Amino acid sequence: VIILILIAISLILGVYQLENKKLVFPRVLLFAINLTYPTTKRMLKLLNMDELLIDKISIDLRNRLHHNDFKELDAKDVILILPHCLRAQKCPAVLGNSGLECVKCGKCSIGTFKKMCDKKEIGMYVVPGSTFIKQVMKQRPFKAAIGVACPIDLNNMMTSLAPLTTQGAVLLKDGCINTMVNEDDVIDLLNIPKPVTHYTKDEIDNF
Repeated sequence: VIILILIAISLILGVYQLENKKLVFPRVLLFAINLTYPTTKRMLKLLNMDELLIDKISIDLRNRLHHNDFKELDAKDVILILPHCLRAQKCPAVLGNSGLECVKCGKCSIGTFKKMCDKKEIGMYVVPGSTFIKQVMKQRPFKAAIGVACPIDLNNMMTSLAPLTTQGAVLLKDGCINTMVNEDDVIDLLNIPKPVTHYTKDEIDNF
C-alpha cells in the first residue's frame, strides 16, 4: 500500500512538473522514482497507460536539476553520446574503439553535431548501446554528458552516470536506423558549456 501511494504521488507530481515546468521537491521525487521504477513500469502497463511516462518524467527532472551546474562547465569536460540508430542508412562510418567514427558526410544530423563538437572540443561518441559508455569512460575523463536516445535508454544512461552532470534529448522517432532527434535541441545543449556560444544549424553547416 505504501509503495502504491508513493507511485501515485510520484506520477501526479511528475506529470505536474512536466506540464507546468515547475520543480516541486525534485530530489525527493527523483529518489522516489528510482526506488519504485520497475513497479511503476509494470503498473502503467497493467493500466494500459504510457510505460514511457516515468522515463520522460525522470529525464525532465535530471535536465532541470543539472542545468545550472551544466552552464558552469568547460566544453572540454563534456561529451556527447549519440545512438547508432541516428546514422543514415548508407552511412560510410566504421566502428572503432570509441564507437562509430563519423566522417561528416552530411547524410545525417550526426555530422552536424560532429562539426559543433570539434569546434568546441566536446568529445562525441556514437555508441551501439549504453554499456559502451564504460569503454568511453576509460578513454576520456569527463564531468558531464549530453545523451540522445529513446526514453528508456536515455533514462538508464543518465541514471548510470549519476552523480555526474547530465543533460538529455529524447529521440523523436525510434527504430534501428534513420531515427530522428530535434537537432536544435541538441545544438542548444552544445552551445551551453564554456565558452558559451550561439551557433545555429546553418552556421555549423558552414564550418
